[in-house]
Amino acid sequence: MHRRELVLGGLVTIVCGCGCAHSRVVPPGCVTDDTAIRGLVGNAPHSFDINSGPLESGSGDRDFDRALAISLSKLCDIFGVLPGFAFFDDSDVGGRGNAFASRSQRLGRADGSVVFGKKLLHNLLQQEQGAAAVIGVCAHEFGHIAQFKRRVRDNMVVDGKIKRLELHADYLAGYFAGRRKLEKNDFPAAVIAHTQWVGGDFNTWKPTHHGTPEERGQAVVEGFQAAFPDPKPFDRAFNDGMTFVTRFPV
Repeated sequence: MHRRELVLGGLVTIVCGCGCAHSRVVPPGCVTDDTAIRGLVGNAPHSFDINSGPLESGSGDRDFDRALAISLSKLCDIFGVLPGFAFFDDSDVGGRGNAFASRSQRLGRADGSVVFGKKLLHNLLQQEQGAAAVIGVCAHEFGHIAQFKRRVRDNMVVDGKIKRLELHADYLAGYFAGRRKLEKNDFPAAVIAHTQWVGGDFNTWKPTHHGTPEERGQAVVEGFQAAFPDPKPFDRAFNDGMTFVTRFPV
């Protein structure tokens, strides 16, 4: 299936679950498995037509969904992946909500699945240039899909800690921001760095620690510089990002 089918005749392959499990455990972090994906989106996800389909299948805003579909298509092209994508109800997730990436093919795509919480979506869209923040989170999750496809996860998890894996996904989000800025000079790339910076923490003893705010922001900036103004090919940037994150202690 061609990546451009993400936007074909108005049909956007953003999907939503038709019925979530009655009991679910929302995993920590942002990489999860098929069982958790089933709990989040149910068994019968479906596509929707942004021109005539039910709004509840997407974000609730057709104009935003059109723009998001274009951005997801660009992510697929640049990263060389084609995951399924779904919104889900994250009202019972603490904090601002969450988004997850998985190897799961439950959403009908061989490269895996990305699911995005509607509470997280709402909270991000409340801030200035919130749409760019949403794309930054999507780019991070699609970065995980690229990691799955290249089978590098086991090499980047150290003593059970995922920090370098997460910082590498931040690096790839920065790379995407740089590529977008090459196409559109007013693209607010700094918003993506800020979004990941805000998601940092100092719980360095936890296996799910993603990096401090400074480390996450630095990873985005480093990835951005790999794409702007003189872009490296994605495969080279991907490998350079893996080398870059080894600088950080776990």
